[in-house]
Amino acid sequence: MIDLARREVHLDGDSLNLTFKEFELLNYLVENGTRTVGRDELLEGLWRNAEEVPNERTIDVHIRRLRSKLGRLANTVRTVRGQGYRFYEHPEVIVWAAPEYSI
Repeated sequence: MIDLARREVHLDGDSLNLTFKEFELLNYLVENGTRTVGRDELLEGLWRNAEEVPNERTIDVHIRRLRSKLGRLANTVRTVRGQGYRFYEHPEVIVWAAPEYSI
């Protein structure tokens, strides 16, 4: 389960210990799940307020670490060759977000 509201990810009853950036990356891919997201967009979206923007390979490292922590469900975060990364739905993965409140 990916709980976007609580910023938690659970796999087989265990809470995954994702870093802040790993969760941000997963969250960004989940929210844009209908399309492939390029490295440049990920850098701009996730490091927009950073003093120094890392290079594209930083994304690759975070993706590799995220996949490692996702274990048997690592294939939900896929590489689209020459384009970027994409989150693919899986029957065992539930994405939960708190309902938005309106005034």
